[in-house]
Amino acid sequence: MGNILFLHALGLNEYALRERLPDPEEVGEPKSAFEQVRAKLGLFPDVQQVVLLTDVKSEDLAAVWNDTMGRTLVRDTWSVPELLETMLEESGGYDHAFVVWADEPLVDLKLTKKMFENHLRYFADYSFADGYPKGLCPQIIKPEAIQQLLELSRRHQVSLSREYIFEVLQKDINAFDLETEIAPTDQRLLRVALSADTRRNKMLLERVIEAGGHDAPSVQDILQKRPELLRTLPAYLYAQVVDGCPQSCSYCPYPKFGGDILHRRDEISTESWQDLLRQAKAFCDDLVVGISVWGEPSLHGRIGELIDRVLEIPRFSLVIETSGVGWTLAGLESIAEKHAGNRALTWIVSLDANDGETYRQLRGANWEEAKETTDLLRKLFPHQVFVQAVRMRDNEEQVDQFFKYWQQQEGVDVIIQKYDTFCGYLPERKISDLSPVRRFPCWHLKRDLVVLMDGSVPMCREDLRQEHLLGNVYQDGIETVWRRGEEKYRLHLEEDYPEACRKCDEYYTYNF
Repeated sequence: MGNILFLHALGLNEYALRERLPDPEEVGEPKSAFEQVRAKLGLFPDVQQVVLLTDVKSEDLAAVWNDTMGRTLVRDTWSVPELLETMLEESGGYDHAFVVWADEPLVDLKLTKKMFENHLRYFADYSFADGYPKGLCPQIIKPEAIQQLLELSRRHQVSLSREYIFEVLQKDINAFDLETEIAPTDQRLLRVALSADTRRNKMLLERVIEAGGHDAPSVQDILQKRPELLRTLPAYLYAQVVDGCPQSCSYCPYPKFGGDILHRRDEISTESWQDLLRQAKAFCDDLVVGISVWGEPSLHGRIGELIDRVLEIPRFSLVIETSGVGWTLAGLESIAEKHAGNRALTWIVSLDANDGETYRQLRGANWEEAKETTDLLRKLFPHQVFVQAVRMRDNEEQVDQFFKYWQQQEGVDVIIQKYDTFCGYLPERKISDLSPVRRFPCWHLKRDLVVLMDGSVPMCREDLRQEHLLGNVYQDGIETVWRRGEEKYRLHLEEDYPEACRKCDEYYTYNF
């Protein structure tokens, strides 16, 4: 009976529906990402039916979609089982199903045809591409396999993402016959998403298209030869809100350059905080905000208000990295009343040890308080909490035990973090060198913006002495200081590293 195509229009915003992109084929006027995807739907192999799965209101879709273009199925929210159940019902009688996202205008039809031919040749249940930037290739699946996926999704909780089909499939991967289209150049390390879902990604799409990207080979070539295009907008704002800490950790540089951190309690004003967030929203639109650089957030007298101000901004999320010391039961309960269950809020509690003695050697006193706070957080904010240990010589024997213990606890996940010398500022205590064989440009220069309490912006968190200041957000503006970082990033592209960078091995780690 032919094939069916499921067009996923989930969470679409103005970047996909209204803002224009150049025509990749250079033959037409600029159109929205959705319109460009829509124009390709009739060119997929033997597609007899298109089904739009969406959570977007009909009035917002009216300019780009109507029922003559395909069936439209709308829900306010979709879960993974609901998507799979709908796809199973709709695909009855069809031979194969294509899965395409409505904000990925560079989906390659020639590559799609090749994938489909191999899908048929090797009798695959599921076909996908690997090594390509996201947004170039569809997924192909047999309707019979959707039934298996649906059953798996009901037994295993999987969050809705663009990879939800593969994430469900991984729960019993040996039950499926897979066919993988391997990219000639593996570009997974670039973490590129060619989708018009954020201002950042839409900017990258625009740059790639303007540079001549129109299909998989041209896009891969551009990303290989024009890496400067990848630095678009900040993804992570790492902000200092308190100048002080209740602990003087043995592996942290803050006690050495920060002075008497145990007794200092300077804090950012709510007015300055709102100014910073206002600028960030105007410039980035979506952002992950961390409020734990060089200071313990629990010590801020109005921490609840700072948290509220971040989480009231659409498309913003918040990471609170804490020692677990200094919080009150009433304060945490007040935060939980507003934000428990809000996936935009994440807690990271730095414990580093599984017993009080090792903890004391690494972090000082307050082991019991930190442990009690962790237990309280995971009850108040289930599945929003991580516990963290920095792996180093001092606690190496405990790291495995630490991981196993917390992995068994409800409502919490585990992070094992590498040790950082801060460009040689601290003595070397790491267990092994995890650096890549060949160095590449720093993720933090590409995606992070560090803002100190007075608004100063160092090159990165490792710039402890502020030898590479980019400016001040309150005086120069966030856009200006971010643009000044392009010069530092270009030096990395040319493999010309400042002295601090030559001593640093944080370049291959990333936050968001």
